[in-house]
Amino acid sequence: MHTAIALCSAILLAAFLTPPRAEAGPATPTATAAGPHGAAPLVLVSQTPWVTPGQAFDLKLRPGSGAVPAAQLGVSVEVYACLSSVSGFEQSLSPSGPSGTPISSTPSPLAVSSLPPIGGGEFDLSMPVETGRAATPAATGFTIDLASSGGQCQAYPSGVYPVRVQLFDTATSTAVGSITTHLVYTDAPADTQRLRVALVLPVHATQPPAPSPSPSQLVASPSAALEQPSTAALAAVSGLIASVAAYHTVPLTLEASGQTVGLLDSPGHQSTLAQLAQLATDPTVHQFASSPFTPVNAAGLVAAGLGGELSKQVARGTQVLATEVLHPQGSSAPAGGGLGAWITGDGLDGGTLSSLAAVGYSQVVLPSTTVTGSPADGSAAEPFTVGSIRAPMTALASSADLAARFTGDPGDPVLAAHQLVAELAQLYYEKPNSVTPRGVAVVAPTAWSADPAFVDALLGSLESNPIVEPVTISTLFDLFPTVASCRTGCRLVPPTGGAGLPAAAIRSQRLRVDEFASAAPSARAVSLQLGDLVLTAQTETLRTSQQSEVLANTGRAVDAQLSQLAVSGDRSITLTSQRGTLPVAVVSSAPYPVTGSLTLTSDKLLFANGTTQWSQPITLRPAYTSIFPVTVRARASGVFKVDITLRSPDGVLVLSTGQVSVRSTATSVVGIVLSVGAVVVLAVWWIRTSLKRRSKRRQDEEREDRDDLPVTR
Repeated sequence: MHTAIALCSAILLAAFLTPPRAEAGPATPTATAAGPHGAAPLVLVSQTPWVTPGQAFDLKLRPGSGAVPAAQLGVSVEVYACLSSVSGFEQSLSPSGPSGTPISSTPSPLAVSSLPPIGGGEFDLSMPVETGRAATPAATGFTIDLASSGGQCQAYPSGVYPVRVQLFDTATSTAVGSITTHLVYTDAPADTQRLRVALVLPVHATQPPAPSPSPSQLVASPSAALEQPSTAALAAVSGLIASVAAYHTVPLTLEASGQTVGLLDSPGHQSTLAQLAQLATDPTVHQFASSPFTPVNAAGLVAAGLGGELSKQVARGTQVLATEVLHPQGSSAPAGGGLGAWITGDGLDGGTLSSLAAVGYSQVVLPSTTVTGSPADGSAAEPFTVGSIRAPMTALASSADLAARFTGDPGDPVLAAHQLVAELAQLYYEKPNSVTPRGVAVVAPTAWSADPAFVDALLGSLESNPIVEPVTISTLFDLFPTVASCRTGCRLVPPTGGAGLPAAAIRSQRLRVDEFASAAPSARAVSLQLGDLVLTAQTETLRTSQQSEVLANTGRAVDAQLSQLAVSGDRSITLTSQRGTLPVAVVSSAPYPVTGSLTLTSDKLLFANGTTQWSQPITLRPAYTSIFPVTVRARASGVFKVDITLRSPDGVLVLSTGQVSVRSTATSVVGIVLSVGAVVVLAVWWIRTSLKRRSKRRQDEEREDRDDLPVTR
């Protein structure tokens, strides 16, 4: 009886201590499982990117800071059978862990205190890997045996094996955290046809609008309309570039926005800019894509009638990149003078493709979710043709699943990077050692924030990888000399983003900036900054409200420059004769010359051209008060106003306005003539009236005389 009770107790205790078996779940990547003691109780610090025969699978892990004492922590490992498909890989990342029965696992949690410490609370979990031979004793007491996987994957024992690692509180037998990574086992020959991977990384830090830039700040530098990226954001960009430089032999494509490159051309970031320039020396290893000044939704711009802004984005972006990075070290521009590939995470349509072709692009990389029926070799991409017959473009569909790995586990970037590399390995094992080359494009999402830890782990896993070969985007296109046919026409899915652009405000501020540039052609630095503000307002990583605020700040920046100009105002001038000279003063405190058109208007004055409005082109010297004499003729005496307007050379933009009061005390010839005429008329009237009176008096006297004569009979 006591024996049976003891046996039951032992069974229950073993079941309680054994880690729970994973169940199948939705095929979507998730953040590291949260336990009761923290948001990320177990973090992957590093791991062996691939394992060859005789090599151990090494994991370096860091427990999260929590209430569980380090002495009570234990770690368990479950290794599952190798995956037979990419969909199976997705399923292995279920929140509950891989499905099925483990082929190899620790019988009970290993005490973390018994594992080699690394420092900072991290520990090393090194596990030999066997494929059916006699297991070699492991330092940890656990050896991974892949024999039970059998022939589930076609290249067995080579393949991708899900590995679930759980952290336990051994005192309570409670799992406090877990991660799912993958063991990539390979014995591929050296001459295998490796999977080509074109990795595209953005070099971009978003600049939001400044909350309340002052006029003095905007006068000194229009770029004060934008808030500087945080120190952390710029440090992340610098760290990304440093990681790329550290793995300088790993080919990849960089999308460096002109705006961010300009930010790096400032004190404190010169070394990072120098690293970028160094990376550009060999375009076969590090290709710099012809990118816009800021990340934009091309279809959104074209749909809003802002195709011209798309052209300006590309021109400004490539100009900054060429000036700051590519020259004089050397250019990585595609041969033939074209712009190569437009790389996007957004959908495109026919009109946008035509606009891109007109700008100079001949290729496009777009997400697989934005085109239907794109040709593929298994899960690998093949180039196809999109666009009109007159302007066809060669396209490649980037993997949306692989792009999701960048943001799939923000709490554990190293784990996310290794999951991406493991999925690439799974793509290779779809058709291992294929005769024909296979390739895939991996484009980081536009909203992804640079993460040096992710990039460092990713590039480290791609360097000298025996089954995955990194290449640039241009190399990937060149890998396929002919395009594949589209059985279903490769129809583009109608784009949905970019509808909220403040198009009217963009047009309005662009017009003002262009007019300012025409009025102050030598103030090129100021005009470029103002133009860059309009381009920044189109950045798709900004919210619509932020885009509108950038445009409002742009208007304030233009106004601040114009505030340095002033024409005569609140002055009173007296004309003592019919003709005179009206002195017009224009004050410029701007450090650059300004050209424009000066216009005077008054309904009481006639100017030299005989009309009530007069204009003349003028040029203002820097920091100088210019006086322009204007000949006028008074049409009447009295006090009246003269409106003065200074406009841009073509008259579109008002640079400054003013008004003067003119008092005319002179009598005009017409007035004199009218006065004399009035006197003459009055005199004639008086004389005629006087003569009539005299004549009547005489007649009356004669009548009286006749009446006084006696009557004779």
